[in-house]
Amino acid sequence: MRTEKSGWTAALLILQIAVGAMLAVGGIWALQGGGDFAARAIKGLVSGNVENILVIVFGVIELLVGVFMILKIVIGDRFGSFGTVLALIAIVVWIVAIVLSDILGASGILNGGSKNFLEWLYTFAQHLIILGAILAVR
Repeated sequence: MRTEKSGWTAALLILQIAVGAMLAVGGIWALQGGGDFAARAIKGLVSGNVENILVIVFGVIELLVGVFMILKIVIGDRFGSFGTVLALIAIVVWIVAIVLSDILGASGILNGGSKNFLEWLYTFAQHLIILGAILAVR
């Protein structure tokens, strides 16, 4: 019989693997010049050399956080405050990206850019789920 605690442990393990892989891939994409949702939000905020620098810095942070989350499964929390600081930076950038893109951006709810409220709400919910997962497994 499955206990409540073992169910939560399995759920957190799955979340940790998924979020770690997602952040690692997002970081790699950012370093390749593309990027995930957060990198695109940074690109929408600034331009030129500052954009390139911020996207590269965020890409490295995102990649490291993703790798650390996956390694944490195998070796435990041996990164200490370094891993925590990186995760907090990723959380802050993700929150800023949600505000810039989903609320204030061209397709944000306050800008009237979203033609379909349900589509906007679905995207917003996805971004909040990812934020919640990062918060849960950091």
